[in-house]
Amino acid sequence: MINLKKGEGVNLTKNFGHISKYKIELDWDVNPAARNRSEQFELNVGGFLLNHIDGKPIATRDENFVFYGNRSDPTGSVTHNPDNWKGGTDIMFLDLDKLFTANNGIDEVSTIAEIYEGIDRRQDFGHVNHARVTISDASTGQAVANFMLTEDDGNCTAVQMGSFVRKDNDWHFEAVGKGYTKGWASFVRAYGLEVSQDE
Repeated sequence: MINLKKGEGVNLTKNFGHISKYKIELDWDVNPAARNRSEQFELNVGGFLLNHIDGKPIATRDENFVFYGNRSDPTGSVTHNPDNWKGGTDIMFLDLDKLFTANNGIDEVSTIAEIYEGIDRRQDFGHVNHARVTISDASTGQAVANFMLTEDDGNCTAVQMGSFVRKDNDWHFEAVGKGYTKGWASFVRAYGLEVSQDE
């Protein structure tokens, strides 16, 4: 298994070319000092299927935003596995072969971790310990790469975990780990979609 840090990446095609279906799992613990808060803590994973148009990543249709409110894109290439709001883990699945063949021009899937209603509840990643992203072979469960979301994001409500990017006919995973004080609506707008209201 490859242990990644922010800014590092791995060529999935060259290192794990036999794998086409991946599981992306976010797991975490609530900081003990925050356990007495009345609100439940919930982290959610979302994914944006993107085309690069004039160098800018764009989601060309609403259905290309996959999260707990839309559990699959129309082709089934990216799916969200609901955790029934139990907390502690959240999972997405990517089928890279299907993503390439069934989605014209899609060359990136940007994955985001967001604290549910984090802005309204004043919850942030400072209330969370050991937030870790693990990428596994979805067929066997064998982990191929992981990385920790660092304490640098302690005052943030969302973190861009990383992106699956197709470059020179190979799929790569790039660990981004960039924190934001945003809800889903801000990411939706940034990727060119419209929202009716903020979180």
